[in-house]
Amino acid sequence: MPRVVLCPVGDDTSICSSCVVVTEEGDPQILDMPLDIVLGTDPGVCQAIASWVEPTAIDNFGLSTLVSDYLPGDTFPLGETLVTYTATDLAGNSTSSSFVVTVEDNETPQLVGMPSDVTIESLAGSCTAVHLWNQPSAIDNCGVATVTYDLESGTTFPLGDTTVTYSVTDINGNLASSSFTVTVVDT
Repeated sequence: MPRVVLCPVGDDTSICSSCVVVTEEGDPQILDMPLDIVLGTDPGVCQAIASWVEPTAIDNFGLSTLVSDYLPGDTFPLGETLVTYTATDLAGNSTSSSFVVTVEDNETPQLVGMPSDVTIESLAGSCTAVHLWNQPSAIDNCGVATVTYDLESGTTFPLGDTTVTYSVTDINGNLASSSFTVTVVDT
């Protein structure tokens, strides 16, 4: 830490019999630190852009720097990220303060290409019919974990209405379901 020594000028020691030493011992202060931020992922991606008003810093000896490892407008990954600001004064004293940016996946997965409701005729001499369809696909901003369904393409359906349901769960536990109806009629 810097020292300032104040002594008399010249050789006349009768004016002053001692010297005054001034030292800087106070740490800078960071003001208006942001509070923790919680936000959902940006649409279609597994991350989010976070914004905040940057804090300021003060010091009685003079401020040298105020730096951070992240800036407003940076992109943050899923989960928790610690954002730290560090203020350093001209004497080399420093102080740090932090807040947390939490990004959560609130976007539900989607089933693409779900079959439409359909009416089919029963097989000759039977009260049933077989129906084939293309399997839908699943998409998600962070990744699909599972796709389940209660009936497979090529199933034999009885007379009347039968609902076929597909469900998709993403890697963060978000769930979506969709269904279609197969109606078998006796002609």
